[in-house]
Amino acid sequence: MKTIKLIIILAIIIANLTSCKKDETAENENDQVEVKISETAKTVTNNLNTKVGTNENGTSTDVNQRLEFDYCFNFVYPITLSYNNGTEIEVTSSTQLLSVVKALTTTQYINGIGFPFRVETPNGAQTIADETAFKAAINSCDTDADGTPNYQDTDDDGDGIADTDEDTDGDGMETNDDTDGDNVPNYQDMDDDGDGVDTADEDVNGDGNPTNDDTDGDGTPNYQDTDDDGDGVPTSEEDTNNDGDPTNDDSDNDGTPDYQDTDSDNDGIEDGDDPDADGNGIDDDAEGNEGNEGNDTDD
Repeated sequence: MKTIKLIIILAIIIANLTSCKKDETAENENDQVEVKISETAKTVTNNLNTKVGTNENGTSTDVNQRLEFDYCFNFVYPITLSYNNGTEIEVTSSTQLLSVVKALTTTQYINGIGFPFRVETPNGAQTIADETAFKAAINSCDTDADGTPNYQDTDDDGDGIADTDEDTDGDGMETNDDTDGDNVPNYQDMDDDGDGVDTADEDVNGDGNPTNDDTDGDGTPNYQDTDDDGDGVPTSEEDTNNDGDPTNDDSDNDGTPDYQDTDSDNDGIEDGDDPDADGNGIDDDAEGNEGNEGNDTDD
């Protein structure tokens, strides 16, 4: 009898251990990613294939910078990718991802990714659960909200200047160019030089290209020039009505806004030498126009 009881007890113990093991296995399986066909993964990796690596200037473009530029996120590694031949690869770093995408060809390409995976966005970490969420993520990266996502948009901020032309230092990467130092790169900045005039509005000749407009002929186009007319008064200081928009200030009513007029009050004295540039009878220094501090006859 004791032997039978012992056998029963051992059977119960073994059954419980087996059950626990099955539960643990199921739990681990739930933690694993499931690789699925993904047209979005193909789009992203093919785009990286053509846009990262060493450019014509000999500068190497970072994968993370390109992901940030085109998709507004970076992958949280590891991620699992699959090739069109069914082979899977676990990618553990951006360096490895670079190697993977640079080896892609028209006959061997990425066509799947393991869901779920995580990405880092400007708003924090985000879990991408499926293909629908992945596609939504890359399409939501649309700086100028024109309906064309950044990865398909040649002018991400819609300021009239192509993204490639916003690479002012010529290193092949637009994410590190910030003319006005406001921590917003030029390709996402509506006012590249921070002078209070939107870049798109610095297209004085109206040809749709702000890069060829240089009012004072100093070699710096207006959209990168903090003193567009070269009169010694910063453009931002020529906002005489203080509404934040220098384009609607025309002190002498001659049709040329003050920030493009070297003699805003038409008194024959250039603004840079005029203690009362707007001609209102009040010394500019007394009005708090700091840009004209050097114009006070008492200085």
